[in-house]
Amino acid sequence: MTLKLTGERLAIRELQRADLPFVLEVYNSNPGYNLLRHNVSTMTLSELEAEYDSTLAIPQGYWLLLAVEGTPVGVMHVVLASDSEPKSWISLLVLHASWQKKGLGKEAVKLFESFCAVHGTRHIHHGVIAHNESALRFWGRLGYEQYRQVEAPVGLLTQPVLLVAKWLDSPSEP
Repeated sequence: MTLKLTGERLAIRELQRADLPFVLEVYNSNPGYNLLRHNVSTMTLSELEAEYDSTLAIPQGYWLLLAVEGTPVGVMHVVLASDSEPKSWISLLVLHASWQKKGLGKEAVKLFESFCAVHGTRHIHHGVIAHNESALRFWGRLGYEQYRQVEAPVGLLTQPVLLVAKWLDSPSEP
């Protein structure tokens, strides 16, 4: 399945290996995020390639590039529900620092939620690093509720992660 979503301002398409230098720029525009996930403020292309490659084997997993009028602004990794795993995940959402706080993260999540609802997903999950207060506020404002705390690998570190989820309404039948 090819995953392509279009919103009011955002166009979301599957990310290709050739897009990784831009993704590296997104990551490195967020040194605080890199510290939370990798314990370094900047990542190298080879480290990003290793992260990208390690997630390619996830069934129903997709790396997505977020763009505004053709300009890349962020990256997502999502996992779609399947017969064996009935829940979808947003495992990564990072916007370039210069594009944050403009409603694009919210738009990306809403586009993915709509896509999932149409395709029968009942709920979407995400893991938030427990001490990432701004991310907790972001997901909370979007209606995601905490249901468990776990110790989990996040990037290169193992740390407390709050699992949050949002239950979706079933799409109305025409």
